[in-house]
Amino acid sequence: MMDYREPHVDSRYLYDDSSVKMDLSFEDSNSNTMPTMANPYHRPMDLGSNDLAHKTRKNKEDKYCGVCGDRALGYNFDAISCESCKAFFRRNAPKGLEYFKCPYEEKCKMDVSNRRFCKRCRLRKCFEIGMRKEYILTEEEKLRKRQRIEENRLIQKIRDVDKTKTQSGIVSTSENRLRALEPDEEYMIDEVVGAYRQSLEVSIASELPKDKPQMHMKDLVNIAELSVRRVIDMAKKIKSFKALSQTDQISLLKGGSIELLILRSVISFDKEKNQWLDPLDSEDHSMNMANLQEGEGATLFAEHMKFTKSLAIDLKADETMLILLLVISLFSPDRPNISDKSYVCQEQEKYALLLLRYLESRYSPYTVRAIYPKLLMKLTDIRDLNEEHSHVLLKVNPEGIQPLMKEVLDMNLKDTTGANCDSPM
Repeated sequence: MMDYREPHVDSRYLYDDSSVKMDLSFEDSNSNTMPTMANPYHRPMDLGSNDLAHKTRKNKEDKYCGVCGDRALGYNFDAISCESCKAFFRRNAPKGLEYFKCPYEEKCKMDVSNRRFCKRCRLRKCFEIGMRKEYILTEEEKLRKRQRIEENRLIQKIRDVDKTKTQSGIVSTSENRLRALEPDEEYMIDEVVGAYRQSLEVSIASELPKDKPQMHMKDLVNIAELSVRRVIDMAKKIKSFKALSQTDQISLLKGGSIELLILRSVISFDKEKNQWLDPLDSEDHSMNMANLQEGEGATLFAEHMKFTKSLAIDLKADETMLILLLVISLFSPDRPNISDKSYVCQEQEKYALLLLRYLESRYSPYTVRAIYPKLLMKLTDIRDLNEEHSHVLLKVNPEGIQPLMKEVLDMNLKDTTGANCDSPM
């Protein structure tokens, strides 16, 4: 069984492969320049912090999940738990303990590295620490709650924008008037879109094994290597990402690898031909729906397609909107082992606001109010899809997986000498 531990910092494969000609330097040529208006990504030195804010942050960091021991932000379903166990409990508590079986005599030890290996013992531990399934909202209640939260956030953002416009004398004379992008906003959008398009030039000698009698998840993992290299290349072309330490860069890429690949698959999805293909690639590299369904399995494939179509077809998200969502997901401050969380959070908020500005430049305020919350909600939906992919990947034998993919997904060779629940290898 694979060891799906939290990411460790080993960049041998993630940032070094002699078969691909990529700029792997982590030095920023602009790192010694003075801050200017033309360099909005300069990070000023931290001159100190407020004692009260420090204590508040320390109190938050001192909380630990009662199920697995991971960092926790607070109470979920009436007990202190991490975000992973919160999501697990929400999905599985309604099924009840009887729905699951433990392969290890119900003596599994729960910690961060093996919490995914036994659902029964993990759920039992959830109940033991006091998590209450009656606090779980129905799908309809969750949808209403999410909509209220996102609508309130959007309303507040719009109020802040209107207040700024009023103070600066820029007041719209028509409710249907579009808001033109500011020069700095156009610059940031051009940067991330340009970084994505340039990353499409990265290539490796790997083709879809169409001659195989059946596609498996292992095949999909190896095929995804090209997409991973392109995601890495894109990230390295974004100055605000390069401003992070190498350790934090690796943690963001590894911690969000599955989510980034899923979002990237939406960008490369051709809804006319029902296939996945990047613009500069030949048809030989295309992935059709039959291939993906064979590799993922019917259930996971259905969820993947539901997510893809909700963005590409229902919301009609264009390339720029999807790329901005990709960058917002990249800058997720809750990834494991992030040291500069405040900066990552700041960047995520910056690109979320940039997405709002982009929508305002293309749609009426009424349409923006309808689209923007739904786009942000997709970042929540993708977390559940990430969890389902992780469960499937746990069953994949890592032998034959490309080194880069082992590194990104933290895959290790299975221990064939006999696994136990305390040390699942």
